Amino acid sequence: MSPQEIGFAGIAVLLGLILVGMPVGIAMCFVGMGGFAAIVGLDPALNILKTGAFETASTYSYTLIPLFMLMGSFISRAGLSRDLFLAARRMTGGWQGGLAVAGISASAAFSAVCGSSLATASTMTRVAYGEMRAQGYDPRLAAGSLAAGGTLGIMIPPSIALLLYALITEQSVGDMFLAGFLPGLLAYVLYVVTATLMARIWRPEAGHAERFDEPLSTALRQVAPVVVLFGLVMGGLYGGFFTPTEAGGAGAALALVFALWRGMRWEGFRDAVIEAVETTASIFVILIGAEVFGFLLSVSQLSFGMADYVRAAGWEPWQVLGAILVFYVVLGCFMESLAMILLTVPIFFPLVTDAGFDPIWFGVIAVVTVETGLISPPVGMNLFVVRAAAPGLALRDVMTGVLPFVAADIVRLAILIAFPAISLLLPRLLGGG
Repeated sequence: MSPQEIGFAGIAVLLGLILVGMPVGIAMCFVGMGGFAAIVGLDPALNILKTGAFETASTYSYTLIPLFMLMGSFISRAGLSRDLFLAARRMTGGWQGGLAVAGISASAAFSAVCGSSLATASTMTRVAYGEMRAQGYDPRLAAGSLAAGGTLGIMIPPSIALLLYALITEQSVGDMFLAGFLPGLLAYVLYVVTATLMARIWRPEAGHAERFDEPLSTALRQVAPVVVLFGLVMGGLYGGFFTPTEAGGAGAALALVFALWRGMRWEGFRDAVIEAVETTASIFVILIGAEVFGFLLSVSQLSFGMADYVRAAGWEPWQVLGAILVFYVVLGCFMESLAMILLTVPIFFPLVTDAGFDPIWFGVIAVVTVETGLISPPVGMNLFVVRAAAPGLALRDVMTGVLPFVAADIVRLAILIAFPAISLLLPRLLGGG
C-alpha cells in the first residue's frame, strides 16, 4: 500500500473504532502509531508515541484548558447558574414563553464563563426544567430550549472549542474569541425568536401568569458576578493587561473568590478541582491522540493528497466547504464536539486554506456546524445530557422539541456563510488581523 492509501485506511479504522465505543483519544493513538509504523517503522512509531505525549502535555499554550475548566467548576459550585436563571426569569417573566427565553438567556450567560456545551446544558437543565414544568410548560418546549441553549457554550467566548481550534491551527486565540462573539449573539437571538414562536404552538397561554416578585435590583445583583468575571477575562485580554493564559488564571482565581464568598467549603472545592482535573485529563488524552494521529497524516501526505484530488476533480471552493459541513453534521451525531474538532481540523484545514477560505472564518463555521450536530436527532450529545438531567423526561420529547432550534441553527449557518463579515468584523477591528 502507498502512504496515502495507508492514511485513508487509518481514517476508516479510526471511525470504526470510535463507532464500537473505543475512546477517541485512545483510538487516535492506536491508529496513528500503527499507521506510522506501517510507513516508517515500529521503532520510530514508539518514539513518536513517547515524544508526542510529552510535547503535548508540556505545551505552555495548553495551560489555558485546565484554567478555563477550573473557572467553570468554581462558578458551578458558587450557585451562579441558579441566580442567572432567576435574574433572567425576572426580566422575561411577562413574555410569551418567558421561562424558555430565561433558560436560553441564562445558558448564554453561564456559557460565557464556562465554555462547555455539555456542562451548560446539564447545569441549566437541572436548574430550569423543573420550574418550567411547574409553570405548565410543554416538556418539548422546556427540553428543546435548554438543549439548544446549552450549545451556546461552544461559541460564546471564552470557548474551549474555539481555543483548541486556534491552538492546533496556530491562529490567534484572541481573534478566535472575537470571531465567535457575533455568531454567538446571532444564535441567541434566533433561539429567543424560535422559543417565542414555539410557545404559541406548544403553550398558547404562556406569558399570562409568568410574573414574579423579585425586584429588578435583585436580578441585577444576581448577574453582577458573571458580568464582572466576563469583564475581567475578556477585558483584560483585549485591553492588553493579560496574555490568554494569564486571563484564564485571573478568571479562575476570581471564580474561586466568588465561590468562597457564596459559601463553598472544602468538599465543594475538592469536587470542583476533581471535576476540572477529570475534564482536563480527558481533553489531554484526545490532544495527545490528535498529536500522534497528526504524525500519520504528515508522513502519509493525506491532506495534500486530498487537496490534489479536489483540484484535479475541479471542485469549486463552496463544494469543498459543503462536503466538509455535511461530514461534520453526520459526525456530530455520535461524537463529542471537542473530539470532532481535534480529529477533523488537521485533515480539513489544508483543504480549506487551499480553497482560499479565511482560517478564522472557517473556524467559526466549523464550530457552528459541530454545535448543530450536538442537538441533531437522533443521537446529538446534548439531547442525552438534557434527558439525563431531567428525571421523567421522555427522549422523544427532547428530540421533537429541539427540531425548531436545529432549523434556527441551519438559518444561522446560512447567514454566516453568506456574510463572512459577521465573523470577521470584530477580529479586524479589535484583534491582530
